[in-house]
Amino acid sequence: MLANNKIVMNIAKRAERKGSDYLIKSFVQLDNVFPTLCLEENQLIYGRRGTGKTHLLKYLSSQLINDDEHVIDLDMRLLGSTCGIYSDSNLPIMERTARLFCDLLCNIHEALVGIVQDVSGNEDFNFSEAVLLLDQFLELVTNVSIDGNKEVESSYNQAVSSSNTKTAKFLSTPSCAIEFNRTDNLSSTDGTRVKNSGVERRKIHIGSVTRALRKIVDLLPQKKLWILLDEWSEIPIELQPYLADSIKRTIFSVISINVKIAAIEHRCQLRLYNSDKSIGIEVSAEASSSINLDEFMVFDNDRNKAINFFGQLIHKHSMALEPTCNSDCKSFLLELFASSRAFEEFVRAAEGIPRDGLHIISNAVLHNPSGRISVTAIRESASRWFNTNKSKDVNSNSGAIQMLDWIINKVIGQRHSRGFLLKLDTKDEIIDFLYDSRIIHLVKQGVSAKSHRGKRFSLYALDYGCYADLLATKDEPKGLIIDDSQYVEIPKIDFRSVKDAILDLQEYKSSSTLPLFETTDDIYLHAKHTGKVQDDYSDSNFKIINSLPPNIGSLKLKNTVYIPIVFIGLVIRDNMGFKKSTGAEITQAYNENVAKNEQRKKANNISRALRDNKTVMDEQWLVIDNRNSNPLFSLSDNWEDHWENYFCPNNTFKFN
Repeated sequence: MLANNKIVMNIAKRAERKGSDYLIKSFVQLDNVFPTLCLEENQLIYGRRGTGKTHLLKYLSSQLINDDEHVIDLDMRLLGSTCGIYSDSNLPIMERTARLFCDLLCNIHEALVGIVQDVSGNEDFNFSEAVLLLDQFLELVTNVSIDGNKEVESSYNQAVSSSNTKTAKFLSTPSCAIEFNRTDNLSSTDGTRVKNSGVERRKIHIGSVTRALRKIVDLLPQKKLWILLDEWSEIPIELQPYLADSIKRTIFSVISINVKIAAIEHRCQLRLYNSDKSIGIEVSAEASSSINLDEFMVFDNDRNKAINFFGQLIHKHSMALEPTCNSDCKSFLLELFASSRAFEEFVRAAEGIPRDGLHIISNAVLHNPSGRISVTAIRESASRWFNTNKSKDVNSNSGAIQMLDWIINKVIGQRHSRGFLLKLDTKDEIIDFLYDSRIIHLVKQGVSAKSHRGKRFSLYALDYGCYADLLATKDEPKGLIIDDSQYVEIPKIDFRSVKDAILDLQEYKSSSTLPLFETTDDIYLHAKHTGKVQDDYSDSNFKIINSLPPNIGSLKLKNTVYIPIVFIGLVIRDNMGFKKSTGAEITQAYNENVAKNEQRKKANNISRALRDNKTVMDEQWLVIDNRNSNPLFSLSDNWEDHWENYFCPNNTFKFN
């Protein structure tokens, strides 16, 4: 097994399973997310499973501790009991919430005890007063009362016993012995028994708890406390607004406490609206800001940002596991992946979810331990990860199976795209379920359409695993969405003329012709291969690039630098499996594979040269297709002869 492959296979998929040192070394900064999280205010961190919420909170905790701040980390999955969390017909919802809130406050008390012990050696710290306040706090949060009737029973018992015994003994001697015993016993009992008949309830006086908590924090050296609540969405959704309201009225009321809550947005209900009042946390007021990790790393949203993030993610995790691996990120990725296209395919397959990406690359290495990761390996791994993991959640929901079947057939089967638009105000539980299960991904919100004036839409994309087996076949999606019969790959800020990408859920709900499936195994489109597609260039392209002369960046053929640039870019694209390319794609291929070093001149104005430079356009190895508004370029059948004449005059390299 290759050394890099072995390292990648052992990358941790969950942050809580590794120590703080590993978390710090493997953390990847993302825009202004972390600086925003460091603000001294109450905040919400949204993101689906695997987006890095736990890792972000763990990294924040480690940085705060390094700055001598006082931090309490709590995993909401570990709070409560079966009686408090799960449904119990004998317990009202308020009692279940009160029990859970008591458990939360008890965990905070336990953590505060540890903090007080850590700072007890500080000369300015009043340890005895802190201990007294902690005892008062614990008494307040564990207060229990009985709601019901009280019965008092009094009783008095008395018992008297007496016994007399006389014994005469005649001995063999002339003497006589007489024994006399008397025993008197008197006992009495007098007691009172109190019998309570009612329901035991938790009683928390909010004002008293808040004051005690404020006094404890004011005694700490920093006079400040950070409370990080992870896995909020694991709390039953019916309890969430009541628990959030309790936290708001107690912990939020202490200005010197900063609370960060990590949750899955669609599985989170922080506020409940009634006819006369609302209960819970108002995001725009009580929690001043929120961070949504789902918005940042989607490939279709920002290609360069996604590529940079996932490159650093794999490299930093590998460095955290094995510090001796290549310290240069780009060089490490070149050693790990068979081509830059294979790495780009991996980033697209991850769909902006770090944990999914780590599973995909680990699985790809597992099934190809002795070679570099190829495009084919990524596609097979992504399809395998989808079928063995993601689809399991969907299979538990029959309604989700039917809707996914309908979406796949409408979007991929009929429109040959992989994205669709839904009205921005659409509220559908199954759509939310598919989104939470990472089957569909939100790319952009606020999209407009000329055919629906005044309406706004959300742009979703189907998960890569839904169509991975169709790639490199005639049934593969041709773009993200279809816009006036043209396929659009990278979303623009606004789709003014979108007509054919809108998914009408009313059509789905009114249709009675959908087949019923039991599992997602039955609903995937079957790949219809039109022939073998060469989708990697692990050996061929490296030979080509290594055979180029050192001065290739400034080399001129027929007095122009564009002939070698276009020629090389097209050959690389051809080896990647693309028989026709645009000027922009030729430029990208050259820059990513040849113009890596600063000494080599990067390509500029390639499209213009292919349009206006007659010397380039007359090259015999170049075939131009002008049938579309955007010309496409390809290689002639005898292009290898021209290549050898241009770049290999001394027979330093020959094609097979």
